[in-house]
Amino acid sequence: MIDKDYMIDTLQKLVQINSVNPALEKGGGGEAEIGRFIYREMQNHGVDVELDEIEKGRVNVTGRIRGSGTGKSLMINAHMDTVGVEGMSDPFSGEIRNGKLYGRGAYDMKGSIAAMLGVAKSLKENNVTLNRDLFLSFVADEEYESIGAEALVKKVRADEAIVAEPTDLKICTAHRGFGIWKITVTGKTAHGGNHHLGVDANMHMGLLLAELYSLAEKVQQEIHHPLCGPASMHVPLVSGGRSLFIYSNHCEIHVERRTVPGESRDGIERDLEGIIQKLKQRIPAFHARLEPVIWRSPYEIDSGRPVVRQLHRSVESVMNAKPEYIGHTWWEDSAIFGDAGMETVVMGPKGGGIHEEVEWVELESVFQLAEIFLKTAEE
Repeated sequence: MIDKDYMIDTLQKLVQINSVNPALEKGGGGEAEIGRFIYREMQNHGVDVELDEIEKGRVNVTGRIRGSGTGKSLMINAHMDTVGVEGMSDPFSGEIRNGKLYGRGAYDMKGSIAAMLGVAKSLKENNVTLNRDLFLSFVADEEYESIGAEALVKKVRADEAIVAEPTDLKICTAHRGFGIWKITVTGKTAHGGNHHLGVDANMHMGLLLAELYSLAEKVQQEIHHPLCGPASMHVPLVSGGRSLFIYSNHCEIHVERRTVPGESRDGIERDLEGIIQKLKQRIPAFHARLEPVIWRSPYEIDSGRPVVRQLHRSVESVMNAKPEYIGHTWWEDSAIFGDAGMETVVMGPKGGGIHEEVEWVELESVFQLAEIFLKTAEE
């Protein structure tokens, strides 16, 4: 029932469209062109479809195949944007070699988009009647701020969802989240020779960094998830000081904390504030301020939930093997759908080179993914 030739041709065309997230790389194409392409394909298949511009040049596309109304609704989701292409020799080629299709986004996640369009084509051409509504959603900006997913959950509320991020045809039921905080330490400007007047914000930040190093070690040793592995923390950015011969009155860092299911924003902020308060008690001249920058929740769904069980059965039917269960160490839009009340699981094709200079997707796995999605929707 799946048209393999159509999916290969469609996937090549998708990869040949520059949909680099413009927030990540200057000159990135954004989602407008690829969104219009998907919109036209859905229309050609007879699917009710809408294209929504959420910001200038940034769009979501949402298709709906109406069912009889006797079951729960299902959404299958993919993002249209990609990371940048610096260092890639031919990022939009769509070249096929040895059963693999190459190019930026082939694996993350245009292979999934092609599979979803293949599902739409099959359902409409074969006049399949579903017992529940099926939404096929394609969103902007997952690689940066997820403005697409945030807009989508205000418009569409399915009972269950499958996010088609790459999983090598394994079922992903959990992923890590992350938080970013800015910590600013203030000192007092003075001539380098007037040590009795100056307060060195950089040196005070050094004391704070030493405490963070100890906390990071503790986090990795004590906080662990069976699928996602350990939680982690690091400091990606440090900035402080004006010039030589001047006591720094300002030093700023950004702390990145990778979280596992079960952790909360409040708990992490208590740990960070605890370090600041400890140093204030020890050093009267120590002053620091903690500010939240961004928070993305970790996510987990119980493997016994209906959407996971049905996906499991579909994999067994298509692959003639029991699926493997995994967790992802990065964050995905599935957490947004989960927070909005949709029971969400993650599954996508096989491939390699995610966010790297050579990216590819295995075509056979795209066909298998389409068959799995099709069977899940039909069941």
